[in-house]
Amino acid sequence: MAGRKKQKRPLAEGVTPPPKRVRRRSEPQLSPKAVHRTAWLTGLLTPVLMVGAAALGTNPDYQLPCGILAFLVLSAGVIGIGLIRARGWIIWPAVLFGVLLLALPTTSFRAQIMAQRGVETAVVVTAAHSAKDRNGRVSWTCDIRRADGQPLPHARVGGFGCSGTYAVGDTENILVDPAGWAPPVSPDEDLAFRRGGVYVTAALAVLWSLLTLVAARRTLREAGARRG
Repeated sequence: MAGRKKQKRPLAEGVTPPPKRVRRRSEPQLSPKAVHRTAWLTGLLTPVLMVGAAALGTNPDYQLPCGILAFLVLSAGVIGIGLIRARGWIIWPAVLFGVLLLALPTTSFRAQIMAQRGVETAVVVTAAHSAKDRNGRVSWTCDIRRADGQPLPHARVGGFGCSGTYAVGDTENILVDPAGWAPPVSPDEDLAFRRGGVYVTAALAVLWSLLTLVAARRTLREAGARRG
């Protein structure tokens, strides 16, 4: 009859069914030249562009677009490593190094700028704002203006430079970048500790490059062994 499904005949007694074939997904295979090219581009451009975006993001006016750009560069870099080495453990330290390169450099570069050219300046508190996080901790930011009436770019300070004890009209001394690029900070901030992040950033960039080259070398070695 039409539409009737065909039924499989049962196997004879003592006959075991053949094992089913497992289909494996074919991994993308790059040529040796493509592996070399991708490794050099990923290993060099990714950290350079991320660090460059972080340096530009030391100015709060550019921090958000630079953060988005750095994230897109990191995503492209991780994809590049995935193309070079589609399997193995290398992808996980690459993601870790990339996340640290996203989070660390901007704060460290700001501390470096303020430690080198910050000038202690008298400012007047014009407003104080509080915010509470999920753990109930309260943080403060203060709107400020220079006591001498001169313009002050990025006229807001947080951290040790502002607390709940500050009142509108109080005069405080903070570090100001004369060029107006980096935001003001309190003299009580541990700038020496934060400046150490510059060296950590350089080490992370080198580790990212080495990791990419190691991934390419292992892939090329395995490809050569298969051809041999």
